[in-house]
Amino acid sequence: MATRTEAANVDSSTVAAAAGDRQVANWLFLVGIGIAALVIFGGWVRLSHSGLSMAEWRPLTGLLPPLSAEAWENAFGVYRDTPEYRIVNAGMTLADFKSIYWMEYIHRVLGRVVGLAYAVPLLVFLARRVIPMTRLPAFGLIGILFAAQGVLGWWMVKSGLVNEPAVSQYRLAAHLLLALGLMGACLWLGLNYRLSRATTSSAAAALRVPAVLFLAAVAVQIASGALMAGLKAGWVSATFPKMLGQWIPAGLWSQEPWIRNIFENQFTVHFQHRWLAFLVLATAVGLALRARRTEPGGFLRRAALWALYLVVGQILVGVVVIFQDVPAWAASIHQTVGVATLALAVSIYHQTLPGRSR
Repeated sequence: MATRTEAANVDSSTVAAAAGDRQVANWLFLVGIGIAALVIFGGWVRLSHSGLSMAEWRPLTGLLPPLSAEAWENAFGVYRDTPEYRIVNAGMTLADFKSIYWMEYIHRVLGRVVGLAYAVPLLVFLARRVIPMTRLPAFGLIGILFAAQGVLGWWMVKSGLVNEPAVSQYRLAAHLLLALGLMGACLWLGLNYRLSRATTSSAAAALRVPAVLFLAAVAVQIASGALMAGLKAGWVSATFPKMLGQWIPAGLWSQEPWIRNIFENQFTVHFQHRWLAFLVLATAVGLALRARRTEPGGFLRRAALWALYLVVGQILVGVVVIFQDVPAWAASIHQTVGVATLALAVSIYHQTLPGRSR
């Protein structure tokens, strides 16, 4: 009788643990989706030229927008002292200012909402012991990085409030990569909680190298895209595959020392971004072919095919962006597909690794 009771207790404990794991996984996936949405919306804020409209950073008191005519005039007055107003938007009306202010305001509020969506459930899960205290360092580090992301966002914006109405491409890249790193971390932990991997099949293990190459190529290309956005290099050439009628355009290595061209030369950054896309395509093709040979069915084969489809679609959208002189709608789609490709690359690589404890 005691044995049956103990078995029943073990079974109920196992069921409760599995339910808790699903809750944690779903929470992490939702936070990851929130971060992805925030990244995409942040890109739209930038494309709408709204990112420098809030020239002050008030982490605690900035949750409320201007609530009176006087408050709006004060906010507009601060903006009129910025390089963007003096150089780009001189003569802008208060109504026009409000339209760009609201975009950036919503972006900042969403950042706080996503941060709270991470912090509050984490405390609940810790209190209920769904997440053991031994896992607190990993989850706590993500929380610290959330706070760092807010600081980094202001550091980025501040670079566009000094001399030129443009943020540093280095700070923009850091802001974007940290956000996507947070998304990837939430996805990774969520997959750990959602999927049981006591062992890894030989087919999955065979995909490990192609998967990590694909993930690395996607990450490098996204960083290159951030440099493109920061330097406004998308407008350099509206032709494809040639740039300005040349396969190798003049001016690629015009800056000294030569390494500056990779990060600061509009021509070089544009050139390398468009051709890095085909490096990503090559790794996606290699991954899909390897998956087809080694795993005739299952998640990894389907995921590898979808990765290839996304990369092909991403290249086609990128060509549209070039031909149409960087329309906001196409650039936003381009960024959205890039975020989806990164998420899929993380998921594929995760499934090629041996099972591990959460």
